[in-house]
Amino acid sequence: MNDEKIEKTMQVLELFSDVAGLDYLVSRFFNPNSSKNLDQKIEVLTKLKNGIPPSDIPDYYDILELYPRDGQLWD
Repeated sequence: MNDEKIEKTMQVLELFSDVAGLDYLVSRFFNPNSSKNLDQKIEVLTKLKNGIPPSDIPDYYDILELYPRDGQLWD
C-alpha cells in the first residue's frame, strides 16, 4: 500500500470513529476495513461530521458498502 493510500485509510478510520456514534446507518453498514472509494468516503464522512444531514449528501448511500441492495433483507 502506498503512502497516500495509507494516509487516506487512516483519515477514513478517524472520521468513521467520529461519525459512527452519530449515524446509525454508518455504524451498521459502513465497512471501515475496505479501501474502496477512499476519497468519496472522506468527503461524505467529513460532511456528516460537520452536521450535514444524510439527505443533503448525494453519495451517502454509496459509502455504505454493507447496506442491503436489490431486495436483500437485513436484521
